[in-house]
Amino acid sequence: MKKTILIPTDFSIESLAVLKNVLSQSSSNEKFDVILLHGVHLTDSITDLLFLSKKKIVNQFITNEFTEACSVLQNKYASKINSIRKDIFTGFTQAAFNNYVEGNKIDQAFLPTEHQWKLDKRKSFDLVPFIQKSKLSVEQVGWNANQNIPEKGKVAEIFFNGVPSHS
Repeated sequence: MKKTILIPTDFSIESLAVLKNVLSQSSSNEKFDVILLHGVHLTDSITDLLFLSKKKIVNQFITNEFTEACSVLQNKYASKINSIRKDIFTGFTQAAFNNYVEGNKIDQAFLPTEHQWKLDKRKSFDLVPFIQKSKLSVEQVGWNANQNIPEKGKVAEIFFNGVPSHS
């Protein structure tokens, strides 16, 4: 069974723990198209908007470690992942978010229960209120995010198994 799932991200490796948990808890016959979504405020400048490139904006946020961690997950769960897409949401209203969900045919969203988002205050915003108000099926995924591990922020963090099950 193929599903498109949405997971909000701040492009930290820690935020991928939700995806890792979903993949490890899913049944073997499920296959996912994953959308890692980040909320970004756009500029008001018409000139800047004329040359807007979502890919350039996404690339500003993504680190090499995040890309490598995504590759690790994609390799580890190759039988369960159809695709992983990193995207930004630039809308301001719930209707715009609902249209994004409908346009991308998203079936379900997974939210971290205790994650502290590391958002760029000038550009980024929290997507969780939009997700919670949408008609999406939302599942909370928790883990002990406050643990001090030496691999914090590095690719090795994705191998940390301190992720509890779905709540």
